[in-house]
Amino acid sequence: MLVCGVDIGTTNLKVSIVDETGVSRWTRAVPTPRVAPSAASDVNATVLLSAIEGLIVEGWTAVGGGKPLSAIATTGVGEDGILVDEALKPLCFAIPWHDRCAVHEAAEIRESAAATTRAGIEMEHTRTGAKWLWRRRHSPALFAGRSVWIALTDYPSVAWTGRPFISETLASRTGCYDVGRREWNEALLQVCGAPDLPEILKAGEIVGTVGPGPLKSSGAVGSDTIVVAGGHDHPVAAAMIQRFDPKARVDSIGTANVVYGESATFALDRFDQYLAFMVPVQAKSGVACLGVFEFSAAVQGLKARGVDIRAFLDLPKLPGAPRFFPTPQDLPARPDARAVLEMAGVTARRMFSHMRQAGVESTPIYATGGWSRSRSLLELRASIFGVPLNVLSEQEPAVIGAALLAAEGLGEGVDFTTGVTAQTIDPDPRWAEFYQEMYRASFDAADGQANEL
Repeated sequence: MLVCGVDIGTTNLKVSIVDETGVSRWTRAVPTPRVAPSAASDVNATVLLSAIEGLIVEGWTAVGGGKPLSAIATTGVGEDGILVDEALKPLCFAIPWHDRCAVHEAAEIRESAAATTRAGIEMEHTRTGAKWLWRRRHSPALFAGRSVWIALTDYPSVAWTGRPFISETLASRTGCYDVGRREWNEALLQVCGAPDLPEILKAGEIVGTVGPGPLKSSGAVGSDTIVVAGGHDHPVAAAMIQRFDPKARVDSIGTANVVYGESATFALDRFDQYLAFMVPVQAKSGVACLGVFEFSAAVQGLKARGVDIRAFLDLPKLPGAPRFFPTPQDLPARPDARAVLEMAGVTARRMFSHMRQAGVESTPIYATGGWSRSRSLLELRASIFGVPLNVLSEQEPAVIGAALLAAEGLGEGVDFTTGVTAQTIDPDPRWAEFYQEMYRASFDAADGQANEL
């Protein structure tokens, strides 16, 4: 059995061919194709689909052995999407989630009577709901006829099967979904001027089989190749790690730091400045807690001064004595690499502390992401957290997670633990004592017992 995972990221597009043990046989990443050569530009869904199909055929040719893929699933960006016509042809480009065109609309929605903590996330310009209202005001013709909204991450699956749908984890990123009751909030949809929406499918549900097109004509898929619903990349990646350890919390480390945990008890009675709440991939009840921290500006500042952050991360142990920077504003005017990494680590611990307040248990933390390959960085993180960190040998959790969802759609039990190992990184005792004292002095009054990870 060979299954395929696709990860449609803001920066990169990845495809992986995975075998019955859950191990990648072939993975390749290319820049996500955009209308203009900038991560701030729109995406042409038709061009994106062609690029994905090209990668799938390339991977299948390399490792498929002439046997068609058994299943495909996609994961990726949470908020971007397009309107399609009755033939499922795109009517517009996908606006990137970070585009600020809908700042005014987001504020208007936040101030409306429909705003509710049941959505799990406060309406911001990054949310799909704000972009809907902006599009309706600036391109009303797109909403004429029988156009339907399709999330960009779901679009390939919709195109391959001819079945419009939205993955549930992507619905929960619109800002218009009640993530506790797991249904649309009709009042918010109305305020946001939402377009017609397709049916919702949970991660792992079968969408259909692949129809005629480049994949079938190449031989990469056959008449029985199924397409399985995936969804938002962060919970899909976390679900991969939770196949190894069902109780895992996740610390995804890069220039964007994402932390993830799941709570069975949070009542969705408030917003949290450090967290968003959404639908988990595997849990039948409860909510997923997602914290996102962008510290790319500080990293870019280092690069502008000629500091090679990756060479610093390659060191066997990070040099220098420990210091404490609670927020980016507390960094010196010209911070060194260690200071930037310390600040990011403290922010990640802060997000985990808020997860504790939301009912997330103190379970093992697994590090992933591009920078988790640095043992010295993981030692720093473990010291700041005051607990060991675990890291898996598989370092592409989102695209592999999508492939594993594809396998589950087949009803195949993939013993993921047979091909993946875990390593534990312990704190430096001297550093850990310093960080613990400083963290408690800075945040105990606000967080109390939740500071204990």
